[in-house]
Amino acid sequence: MIKKFILKTAYFILPAVFLFGISFIGLIRTESPDVLRMGMIPNIYKHYRDRFDLSEKENFERLSKTKKRDFDFLTMGDSFSEQKGYGYNHFLAEEYNTLHVDEFISNNQLQTLISLINGGFFDDYKVKYVVLQNVEREFIDNSKRISFKTKISQSQLDSLIVNHHEKLEKDEKDSEFFSRSTLQFPLYYMPKFFICKDYLSNDLIYNYSLNSKKLFSNKSDKLLFYKYDIISLTESNKLLNVVSLNTILNKISHKLQEKNIRLIVLPSPDKYDMYYDYIANKTNLMKPLFFEHFRPLKKEYLYIDSKEILKRHLNDEPDIYFYDDTHWSPIASKILVKEIKKVIQNR
Repeated sequence: MIKKFILKTAYFILPAVFLFGISFIGLIRTESPDVLRMGMIPNIYKHYRDRFDLSEKENFERLSKTKKRDFDFLTMGDSFSEQKGYGYNHFLAEEYNTLHVDEFISNNQLQTLISLINGGFFDDYKVKYVVLQNVEREFIDNSKRISFKTKISQSQLDSLIVNHHEKLEKDEKDSEFFSRSTLQFPLYYMPKFFICKDYLSNDLIYNYSLNSKKLFSNKSDKLLFYKYDIISLTESNKLLNVVSLNTILNKISHKLQEKNIRLIVLPSPDKYDMYYDYIANKTNLMKPLFFEHFRPLKKEYLYIDSKEILKRHLNDEPDIYFYDDTHWSPIASKILVKEIKKVIQNR
């Protein structure tokens, strides 16, 4: 009886074990690389990241931990400013005293910077430059409904920091043996990756063919990017929105200059925008215009035209952005820090 039971159940269990094994080997569940995780894209380049030094050790100080009050630079932004030991602020801190405002404090970095200015933050913390970084797809959204009256006091900051507990996203269902991804990945998403062209994977990540295999060190001719890079174009391609954003930045710059602080604006191009010219088939794909609209506007702050700067290196330096992620790589971080140094030295 036991033998028959084992044989019968084996017909069901063994295929499940096989599928789970494929998912375990080829499916990314960690936070990074994010496009592989979000798109259920197979991790076929196991050693791709070996060429990078992705250190966790940070040279900069975090507002949530520091006791110091005197800095050359203050940086604030989104996940592009949270790359730890391989981000632009890490390399900036190799030469300059750098303070970083943790992302959990600066949900909307534009509004948060205004609140810090109004709340007397820069009376307690002495800085020479503020680097305001914002990813392209969220810059316009962050500039809407901005108030120049909000403020956050030091005591409110302290309370926010004390009460902050890092929330680790745990998808318990995906960690179970009989999870939906165990079936979906090997039976649907993995075959689709090898068979299909120019499609949306897991309703989150686009997979488009490139006309070059020189853009990434793994020689892949696939561009994997977040779907909101395209969705956000509805707003970021509007000239009036870009003009309004620039007006807000000029106003913030004036407020900082009253405290003898210079504002440096560092937009981070969406991966789609960065590699748009190299997409093989652009039929039905909207051209990104944010940087083209933004570039000629009168700026009363220091501006790092990251798209133009990084674009110069695309053909001679692979992996300006990670193949498997939405973010730029340490290569880009170092290039941009050189530009920041050049901008402040030319003042």
